[in-house]
Amino acid sequence: MGYKHNKEDILETGFHVLRKNGYHGVGINEILKEAGIPKGSFYNFFDSKEDFAKQVMEHHGTDQGNWIVQFFEQANETPLTNLKAFYKTLIAINETDGYSSGCLINVMSNEVGRTNDTLAVCANDCFLGWINIISREIEKGQESGEIRKDFSALEIAEYLHSGIYGAFSRMKVTRSRVYLDIWWDMSFTFIQES
Repeated sequence: MGYKHNKEDILETGFHVLRKNGYHGVGINEILKEAGIPKGSFYNFFDSKEDFAKQVMEHHGTDQGNWIVQFFEQANETPLTNLKAFYKTLIAINETDGYSSGCLINVMSNEVGRTNDTLAVCANDCFLGWINIISREIEKGQESGEIRKDFSALEIAEYLHSGIYGAFSRMKVTRSRVYLDIWWDMSFTFIQES
């Protein structure tokens, strides 16, 4: 009996390959080689390269959303301190790979968001899921008087999200955390209730 390939393993390999190389920077053959699977097995799980990328994004979006929820559930400081720690953690994660990859969803959005509606919708769904989770922590901070209330929690979450993902793009170009640190300092000065 032949080896049964695990779809989760293939999706995890896809995450690393697409995060590092982007959509157009990797072909099916490279995906097959990295995942250690024959072409027939690939097409048992995925209809096309686009379907593969979409499933990788959805898988990552769900995993990342679960991680964000868990992060805030386990955090035991004030909401503002928890948010600062969350974003410091994201910065540290990117530091470990030499600032060369960034977020998979951001990579895909920047590369194919304008030209591939299927992947654009998938990326936006992932972003909205994460933003909604973050907005709940911001809302707690607004209720406790730590975070300004003249913008909604959702608007502030969108502001933080857009800012850090823009800084991720600068990070990749400079291979440095400089713009992430500038973003962090300015953002938390801006959202803090004065």
